[in-house]
Amino acid sequence: MQILIVEDNHTQNDVLANFLRHEYYDVVSAYTLNEARELFSANTDLIVLDVMLPDGSGLDFLKEIRKYSDVPVIVLTALDDEYTQVSTFDLKADEYVDKPVSPIVMTKRITALLERIYGNYDSVNIMGFKFDFKKFISYSSNKKDLKLTTKEIQIIKCLYDANGNVVTRDNILNSVWGYEYIGEDRLIDTHIKNIRKKTSPEIILTVKGVGYILNI
Repeated sequence: MQILIVEDNHTQNDVLANFLRHEYYDVVSAYTLNEARELFSANTDLIVLDVMLPDGSGLDFLKEIRKYSDVPVIVLTALDDEYTQVSTFDLKADEYVDKPVSPIVMTKRITALLERIYGNYDSVNIMGFKFDFKKFISYSSNKKDLKLTTKEIQIIKCLYDANGNVVTRDNILNSVWGYEYIGEDRLIDTHIKNIRKKTSPEIILTVKGVGYILNI
């Protein structure tokens, strides 16, 4: 899973990033608002966001992204006034954490929030590939990182939960995206094509006119 840390203190940013990487998270660090805007993408699964940044307020960034994204956000700040806290939750932040906080505690908070948002599952082995639905990581038999995105692993989880039954596109969309997706009709096809490319062409089978089935 990809975590974006927006924190202008290089030491605090780098220390937390190292702790998260030790837990196999993909971490991207931004030290200014402008860098955060450049680095935030559809692959971002969670943001750790400082409020006081050299080129503005982190809450302005939160307000911007909430116009088009519900990505989980943990606001991390030394400000403890009521106005800042109320503003944070008005902008639909998921958590508010006072500084200073240890990187160990922050790592635990982040893991707990990710599990709450995306689900908490044990790891499974499918066709020689290991999928960890708890940490959203995937490996081949020789422990090579498959570099599947969170959405791709969620699709595998959705198909795995079907216990060998066919899953329609609509059901995959509702399970993985959580809402009625309006966009490209081939969205699911594109993701499944990427999964097959990174794993095996036979891992997901197409049932023409119906949907998909996991080859377990």
